[in-house]
Amino acid sequence: MELKIFISYSWTTPEHEKWVINLAERLMSDGIDVVLDKWDLKEGNDLYSFMEAMVNSDEIHKVLVILDKRYTENANERKGGVGTETQIISPEIYKKVKQEKFIPIVTEKDYDGNAYIPTFLKGKVYIDFSEEERYEESYEVLLRNLYDRPIYSKPKKGKAPNYLFEEKKSTFKTSHILKSFDNIVSKNPKRINFIISEFFESFFEIIKDFKIDYSTNNRIEEGKLIYENINNYTQLRDDYINFTKSILFSGIEFDIEKLINFFENLTSLKSPIEDVGSWYPHHYDNFKFFIHELFIYTIVVGLKYENYKFVEEIFYSSYFTKDRDNYKNEPKTFDTFYGNIESINTYYRQTFSNKTSPMADLIINRIPEPYNKHDIVQADLLCYYISNLNNWRWFPITYIYDTRNNFELFSKLVSNRHFEKIKLLFGVSTLSEFKQKLAKLKELNKGNEYNVRFSNAFEAVKPLYSIIEIEKIGTVR
Repeated sequence: MELKIFISYSWTTPEHEKWVINLAERLMSDGIDVVLDKWDLKEGNDLYSFMEAMVNSDEIHKVLVILDKRYTENANERKGGVGTETQIISPEIYKKVKQEKFIPIVTEKDYDGNAYIPTFLKGKVYIDFSEEERYEESYEVLLRNLYDRPIYSKPKKGKAPNYLFEEKKSTFKTSHILKSFDNIVSKNPKRINFIISEFFESFFEIIKDFKIDYSTNNRIEEGKLIYENINNYTQLRDDYINFTKSILFSGIEFDIEKLINFFENLTSLKSPIEDVGSWYPHHYDNFKFFIHELFIYTIVVGLKYENYKFVEEIFYSSYFTKDRDNYKNEPKTFDTFYGNIESINTYYRQTFSNKTSPMADLIINRIPEPYNKHDIVQADLLCYYISNLNNWRWFPITYIYDTRNNFELFSKLVSNRHFEKIKLLFGVSTLSEFKQKLAKLKELNKGNEYNVRFSNAFEAVKPLYSIIEIEKIGTVR
């Protein structure tokens, strides 16, 4: 059905009339049939009869009421008549028609910034055309209204999140910050660093409460407590993953130091923050797991959304950790966040069958949408390959869950374009430099290429130079 509208306006000034005509012509060019007195009212026709017929006509889908000071004053004072310069919809006519048929268009405001709107239209949502510099924005709002194609559509109703019905520690502070992130940053991008700080500070305060109070010395019971504690922190972890994604998706430059400091602070949880009596390192294994998993997901998110500069910063930054072992406050590399824990092994294997690595199995079985084990293993392997090239220490405990080695990040290194895009991940600036690094590593590993494996696993971790031959790197476009 063809869209047909009628425009009601006041003959205030020639300039105002010209503005209305320009609007009508543009609407016509955008596929809307416009009824306007200037081209539809013939000499001798009754002005108000014409107007009333248009408003009441079923063929007219919408009536645009162009409002300025004179239109509003004349409408409120019931002025106007045949032969005058004013064409006004009266309250009587307005009441006879479905009110959603009328769209107020404000073209003028008073000195206090208040729109000129007749009394009978008060309370209706209007479209603001009073600012010339925002004309295009206002016009799009009008066009979308007429075609019933709003910018924001009501989403499909989903189901209540499962975590609302689970007994777990409250993460409402981080969840609230996450939900308000897009809205706040879109209005004031300069606040992004403030929001990041607020999120990480809130996260740290919440995660501290996940300290386990052990009431047993039984290692199986302790393993169970750690396992349950890890599952209880899942929503907090997901808040972190989604917040990191939101930061990267915003496209706004932010202070990477805030994320670096966040991981530095997390290391303080690997031992008692306050002075306590006797304690054992494995009593803080849940925090070691948290740190390891959060770091992996930081890499996963960066790779998933191809923000390689972000990943490079995470890999090559110095970390002044807060753990007790670093009392000299020396800079450390990212492998300090590696935290394979064994305290859950006995309980896990007894409860869930004999896994090669219970910690790896737990990580894989906790993957949230839209991520998958392919994403996790690729990120874990990249951590290993970067460590291997720089003589750091990181064992990719999840490698046994995807042994196909069909990872585009690595297998596509045959493409020079792909290499140029990701070379910063390997800390090189040229193709020859990268090939030299790999050749040197290959020579050092000669005879031991497939010794990186779990002792009870058949599959080994493939060296990077065996996924693609060194000579073939960067040989095609």
